Amino acid sequence: MKPSILLTLTATAASTSAFTLPFKFRRDTISTEASNTTPNHRLLHSPPTNVVGNARGRIKAASTINNRPSFLRAGSYLPYHPPAATPDHPYQNQDMIQSVTGSLIIPTISMPVSGPTAGNSVGEYSASLWVGIDGASATDSFTHPIANATCNPLAASLRAGVDIFWDGTLGGQQTPYVWAQWYPAEHARGFLDFKASPGDELRFTVTTGPHGNSGGGVLVENYGPPQSPKGVDGKVKIPIATGSLIWKDMPPLCSAQASWILEDFPLQERPELPSALGNFTDVRFSEMGFATWLGGNFTGEDVLAKDKLKMLEIYDAGQGGTLARCKTDGEGEKKSVVCSRVVEA
Repeated sequence: MKPSILLTLTATAASTSAFTLPFKFRRDTISTEASNTTPNHRLLHSPPTNVVGNARGRIKAASTINNRPSFLRAGSYLPYHPPAATPDHPYQNQDMIQSVTGSLIIPTISMPVSGPTAGNSVGEYSASLWVGIDGASATDSFTHPIANATCNPLAASLRAGVDIFWDGTLGGQQTPYVWAQWYPAEHARGFLDFKASPGDELRFTVTTGPHGNSGGGVLVENYGPPQSPKGVDGKVKIPIATGSLIWKDMPPLCSAQASWILEDFPLQERPELPSALGNFTDVRFSEMGFATWLGGNFTGEDVLAKDKLKMLEIYDAGQGGTLARCKTDGEGEKKSVVCSRVVEA
């Protein structure tokens, strides 16, 4: 545990004001080359408005079997409960999550080969991967230390991520879409001219303002194909693209969960149903960590200990049952969370 370092970020964002963030910001190195950074479709980064139905096709409805409800979010999260106040530390019971970090390699996506949604060669399949504060689960009881009231971590979240698509009408074209969102206050925002391809390594840093209620910011860095820690030819590893957004005067967060998530969102044109989940290569969340407002910095085993980190899996009976399952993998600094695509009734 060590103190966080606070530096100032000024960037083109939801607010034009500078905001204090606990990370070092590098100036944009976005390529000026023309590129198609917008997929043929967009995901609506909110839950489906209707989870009843069974139409087979490019979108598959969620339903229930044996009274098991659909759950469209896999990955992992760590609930944070501040320690009790003591005479020497009278305010530590008001400690909250300040920032969350995580890295992943953009997976490839394809048409599923098994399950009810398989074999639609002219369909669209997708998946969304994100790192954030809150937004993982409502199962943990949490009392906001400032408001002294029960707070639901699913009600609001700050997150940044990447959507992946497979479009059969375009010959299986894949165009990852990198985004950030203060949910539910606004729709997801993309980053201007941010280039990303399957196989690229992305690093996300997501930060709130004091007590989760005065705004926040995100930084996304694309390092291209995985490199050694010192980069190519022994040089320091430098991102090939960066994107940042900042907010102020936003609805409060619980700031109670550090989240690394794989989610099945609806397509924007069909908000009532989850999109058909694609058959993606394994997703590995690495370099997982979070910091708190009173200086706590948690990484490695502090995050990945089995008695702390909670795992989620996607279950949708309409698409075949369990669709994604996650586990911890590796040792030491290489320990991470890996999520795999499955079809299990």
